[in-house]
Amino acid sequence: GDSSRQLMQSLDQDVTVYYLCETGSEDAIITKLLDHYADESGHFHWEQKDPALYPTFAAQYGAENASTGSLIVVSGENSEVLNAAELYEYDYSDYYTTGAANVTFGGEKQISSAIYKLTAAAESHAYYTTNHGEQALTSSLTEALKAQNIDAQPLDLLTGTIPEDCDLLIISDPASDFAADGLVDEIAQLQAYLENGGKVLLTTSGYTETPNLDAVMAQFGLAREPGLVVEGDSGHSLSGYPYYLLPDYAEDTGSGTLDGIDTSRRVLLQMAQGITLTETEGVTSEPLLVSSESSYSKTAGYEMTTAGQEEGDPDGPFTLAAYASNNATGAKVIWVNCGNMDNEAVYQTVPGNVTFLQGCAAALAGQEGTTLVESKALEAAPITIPNHTAAALGLVFVLILPAAVLAVGAVVVLLRRRR
Repeated sequence: GDSSRQLMQSLDQDVTVYYLCETGSEDAIITKLLDHYADESGHFHWEQKDPALYPTFAAQYGAENASTGSLIVVSGENSEVLNAAELYEYDYSDYYTTGAANVTFGGEKQISSAIYKLTAAAESHAYYTTNHGEQALTSSLTEALKAQNIDAQPLDLLTGTIPEDCDLLIISDPASDFAADGLVDEIAQLQAYLENGGKVLLTTSGYTETPNLDAVMAQFGLAREPGLVVEGDSGHSLSGYPYYLLPDYAEDTGSGTLDGIDTSRRVLLQMAQGITLTETEGVTSEPLLVSSESSYSKTAGYEMTTAGQEEGDPDGPFTLAAYASNNATGAKVIWVNCGNMDNEAVYQTVPGNVTFLQGCAAALAGQEGTTLVESKALEAAPITIPNHTAAALGLVFVLILPAAVLAVGAVVVLLRRRR
């Protein structure tokens, strides 16, 4: 894929992959993939090691228990073992209806991730806040961060402080504001972290008011636009759901935040608010995601009775995700004013959400490039689908999946209201 190709073309360290496989039992998909890696970089080499001929070879890399078909990725004195079972992914969700598992090849994702981790700068440390009703990071996002050499761990500011090794603080859709007084002043901790050049990735919901966090963002010239953004352009929203936005990526971002993101992938923002950027002395800010010129903001917000534009609803376009940095301290923030962006159900139909968040985290944490590679077969023969199956698939993609996404959003809203 393009991500792996870019990774190999930027490779400046030697990497060797050892394929533990008996002679005559090679997996053609794996050998062909390794050949493709070698074609892209003179720093990449691979060798096959037959366990029958070299029974103790894997032990020097701590892989004495690795099964046949496993890979050992080596760069300098560092190595990583990819067990054969990790190279293919099995989905049994349809087993009881079809009697078969869906198999996808995840070897490229695993190999590229290992190469990046072995050759990139030191591992970055991210912490995501808890105890404010935050949305837990999905496994898809944490895996994407791991592939980007970013380790993410939970952090409770009520019982602890921001660690010195925190390269990135993630605040994911809090259901309550951060404390600014009392026994624990969380905002003071956040302010001190930013004054020392900290990096923050913030996602928020239009349903939850967080004036203390908003005040911190105001120091970077960022503020909420009242209401909820609705699209008037059907090409920028899910069909039938004008408040489920498919925004554009901003052009010519000077920060380089979008450089490592595949901007050909659409991003889905459900029930999002706009962000106002105000020129602020000593601060550089820019939009990352924007709605179309046909969009408008429903000032009634969640109390709207119609999605149509009414008198008093301001016209777009609106910034939906923004970047800002303090030129003096080096502090950087990215604010996505949509709380449900990190969502497994959404990723099934709109994978651009996870690549966007991964790229934002990488840019803030100082990990260049994006190494997220989708699991897939290297080559696949065309599949002939019967008419009745095609009709069923059409129903799924046109009606059921959008409805599922809508249901997820509705559940989040109801849960928030009950709080």
